[in-house]
Amino acid sequence: MLPFLTFAGGIVAGIVGVKLLKQVKAPESLGSLGDKARSGLDKAGAGLREATVSGLSAIEKSSANLRTKLNPAADEPAPAEPTESVAAPTATTTSLPVAKKAAPRRKVAAKKKAAPANANPVDPNPEGES
Repeated sequence: MLPFLTFAGGIVAGIVGVKLLKQVKAPESLGSLGDKARSGLDKAGAGLREATVSGLSAIEKSSANLRTKLNPAADEPAPAEPTESVAAPTATTTSLPVAKKAAPRRKVAAKKKAAPANANPVDPNPEGES
């Protein structure tokens, strides 16, 4: 019964506290404090946005550099087509760039085999018992 009275007293105290807080007017200093907090958050958001944009541009630039290093043939101009009258290649005869063969996988070291079950037999009748 005592825990129930404590619980009910807490609920009543909470209800009274909420009603009192709703009646009290907020001072003007809290309004200006909220404006300051919003402006600070806006500045932080703008700074974060600028950092994100600069980071993404750096990633874009480095990936473009790596792309040129990995695929130098793309930078070279395409060879001039012959002026002779040759039949235009069709979609089935055009050659696609061939991907390089993947490097062979490393061989995984063989795991040690478990010792056979009978390697160290246990005597079912120890010396002390007969």
